[in-house]
Amino acid sequence: MKNKIKGRIAKIDINDIMPVFILLAILIVFGIATKGAIFSLSNLQDLFNQSVVTLAAGLGMIFVVSMGGTDISHGSLVATICAIICICADQFGAWTVFPVAILVGVCSGLFIGICNAIFKVNSFMLTLSMLIAYRAMSNLLLRNNEYFFPSSLDFVNGMLFKVIAIVVLLVIFGYILMYTPFGNYLKAIGENEKAAIHVGINVKKVKIMAFVISGAMAGVAAIFTMARIGGTSTTTGVGLEMRALLAMYLCGVPVHGGYHTKIHKLIIGAPTVMLLEKSLVLCGFSGGYVQLIKGLILLAAVVISNNVSGDSQRWFRKKRQAAETGAGEMQM
Repeated sequence: MKNKIKGRIAKIDINDIMPVFILLAILIVFGIATKGAIFSLSNLQDLFNQSVVTLAAGLGMIFVVSMGGTDISHGSLVATICAIICICADQFGAWTVFPVAILVGVCSGLFIGICNAIFKVNSFMLTLSMLIAYRAMSNLLLRNNEYFFPSSLDFVNGMLFKVIAIVVLLVIFGYILMYTPFGNYLKAIGENEKAAIHVGINVKKVKIMAFVISGAMAGVAAIFTMARIGGTSTTTGVGLEMRALLAMYLCGVPVHGGYHTKIHKLIIGAPTVMLLEKSLVLCGFSGGYVQLIKGLILLAAVVISNNVSGDSQRWFRKKRQAAETGAGEMQM
């Protein structure tokens, strides 16, 4: 029995449980700092609403991150999609919002994926270029016009709809990432792309599909964004991609991707980031200080996570080796 318990302990990865500790630490520190104000019903509802958008965007971006890529085009892409779906809803009816949003996102992901996989354009530089292009495109589409989310689709902003929708999305995309060959291929590419090619993985196809999923989820994020704010403007989606990336990296998703990319880190990371932002504002910090503190906390979390993970794994290996040595001596 003791050997079984030791074996289970030896398999624990501190990186997998670190997100829980980070969330609890922020809850305790800012719960005290805000004198419990962060736990008011209105603040909790606001945290949930903001987390839904971050989760939707992150669910697509994590597929790209898991293979060692980067997609920072989401914020501007969401703005462009919002402008397009508002125009389409005004011209062709409210229910065109859903297929048009997904279609535009898929087309964007397909284009970026082809440029990255076929033409070998670096994903960071590619999506940075698209971020600039999409922001300009949304400005051109909007000009000085005002567009509003169709009132007949107000149910999208309802708590019940959001809960059901985000749970369904988490189950579907979490299963794809964690339990399907496609998800394993992505993480294998993140670990070692050359090795993945040698074992027969169609790396180009997998990369394109990852960006397509990322684009499709940008469409979903755009729908939730429009439903929450009731319209669109030239600043829609600003900083969204940074929040999603921060949600992943803060809670232990490796920058290079690989097998430590796990969906629960994003699930915990999204509300953690929104809780951090909301708490800092309630504490009276201005926008500049909020960004500074977020950056420092992210840096500290990455350093601590890396060091704790490395130390714990070495400690567990020593314990396991000692247990195996002891068992061998007993058998002799």
